[in-house]
Amino acid sequence: MDNLTHHIIEIPEKGILKYIPKELAFCNNDEFRDVAQLLFSWQMGSISYQEFRVQAIYALLNLKPGKRKINQIELENAFSNIERISYLMDSFFIETKDKNRQIKLNLIENPVPKIKPALLNISGPKARFTNTTFGQYEDASHAYQMFYRTSDVKYLWNLMAIYYQEPQRHQTKFIEKKAAYYKKYVDPALAYAFFLFFDAFQNYVTSSKVIWESKQIDLSILFKSDSTIKSDLPGLGTKSLAFHISKSGIMGNLEHTRKQPLWEVLLLLYDLRKTELDEAKAIKANQKSNP
Repeated sequence: MDNLTHHIIEIPEKGILKYIPKELAFCNNDEFRDVAQLLFSWQMGSISYQEFRVQAIYALLNLKPGKRKINQIELENAFSNIERISYLMDSFFIETKDKNRQIKLNLIENPVPKIKPALLNISGPKARFTNTTFGQYEDASHAYQMFYRTSDVKYLWNLMAIYYQEPQRHQTKFIEKKAAYYKKYVDPALAYAFFLFFDAFQNYVTSSKVIWESKQIDLSILFKSDSTIKSDLPGLGTKSLAFHISKSGIMGNLEHTRKQPLWEVLLLLYDLRKTELDEAKAIKANQKSNP
């Protein structure tokens, strides 16, 4: 029997039927946390890839030591069986052109919808970050880039601190203080799981065609430079986006712009950028026809 979302492990004679997700997108929240913790350990060099595969299979099959004592042969057989199916974890990755493994991040829903530091119960971003502000996205993009550059885990906590709060209460100056609090009370696996969710969203925004109000728009033009067109909006990231839209005055000053809903700002930026490119294209065409 074929299954599009899960690998099926079946041993009829023992009445065993287990399902293993084929990628992170098909994990429930608990499975996502467990795999994210192992992915983080592997990417930080704490465990090998084969160790990641084996430990992930144990976690996804929810295998726990039983009360019955088993002999050495049974133990070796159990390890051998897990080793034999550990290759199934390869489906969580795409093999790049240079033979590296890239985590599949086809994520829409937040795998960490809430965190519970101490006695609090704090909600995070919804799917596609629809309940967040542009200022949060600007600060989060910086933390995201810095983690990729440095592998310093403090940026994982900063990312969580930016988003796990009421959006309108976000202030850049309080990020590190809030991050230190979350680091004290929140499972690190959840911080990395949320990083993967943001990573998926960033890939979606910067490289995908987005459907909005039944129209397809290519937001990637906001993040790409065109060497043939001089523009006030080079592909330099969210800082340049923020300054560009505040310069236009459409949404007020920079601070006011940062408090606006993320998608309102992105769509307005798209309109501004598309107008720039269309005008530049028209000028270029006119120059060709009238040398």
